[in-house]
Amino acid sequence: MSKQVFKFILVLGLMCLLLIQPAYAVIRESEIPPDIILYKSIQTWRDQSKNPWQLIFFKEIKGDNQPTINLRLVGFPDLFEFNHPQPLIIKIREDLTVQVPDVFTSDQEAFAPNMGQYNFKSIVDQLESNNFWLLELPLKDGELSRIKVPYFILEEWKKIIVQKASE
Repeated sequence: MSKQVFKFILVLGLMCLLLIQPAYAVIRESEIPPDIILYKSIQTWRDQSKNPWQLIFFKEIKGDNQPTINLRLVGFPDLFEFNHPQPLIIKIREDLTVQVPDVFTSDQEAFAPNMGQYNFKSIVDQLESNNFWLLELPLKDGELSRIKVPYFILEEWKKIIVQKASE
């Protein structure tokens, strides 16, 4: 093989690597006996300080009841501790900031100190996915952690919201 062909293949390969979009999580569906269906998206994303967070957006349908739609945020144990019950602040766009209620009414009710869970039912109509959201996590000791959630994750969350139990 000539040097020119080798260089061409190498450059072409590098260009492909730069242009390939990363794979994103898929929506998972689980059936939990006796009559619960769970749709969820699990992502790992970093805050402004490059600390990883797990973002679990899920919709739970129990029988014929109205579904619950929640976002669970999980940080490293012993590194972060949520301040319950404080709302999650979301900057949807420059002129729109919303507060999402904390599901846990006290620190004792939380599954773990490094976990926060927020009820998205009231803001599902405001889920715009043409940009990014900025989440401000309510942490203890006045700490502030911000996570920028990009449009493709918001698109996935929108798909979960419209899922029906019969699908």
